[in-house]
Amino acid sequence: MTRNAKNTTPAKAKAETAAPKKKGVGPFQYLSQVRQEARKVTWTTRQETLVSTILVLILTLIAMLFFWGVDTVISWTIQQILALGA
Repeated sequence: MTRNAKNTTPAKAKAETAAPKKKGVGPFQYLSQVRQEARKVTWTTRQETLVSTILVLILTLIAMLFFWGVDTVISWTIQQILALGA
């Protein structure tokens, strides 16, 4: 082992400290693993999905009405300001 000017040992090369490569899996083993993980998923019930969908639609309608109102007020205000100059 060589030493540098400060008489210290150099750091290990990257190749020596690098983690070993993970071994890949074949397509059939991969699909098997995917199926195992899919079985662990807790799927929502039909009722939960329906309630969530209705809630999203209601909140979207509320947001739409809010932004329509704000847009209308801003548009009216700008028209009034521009009318002052005419």
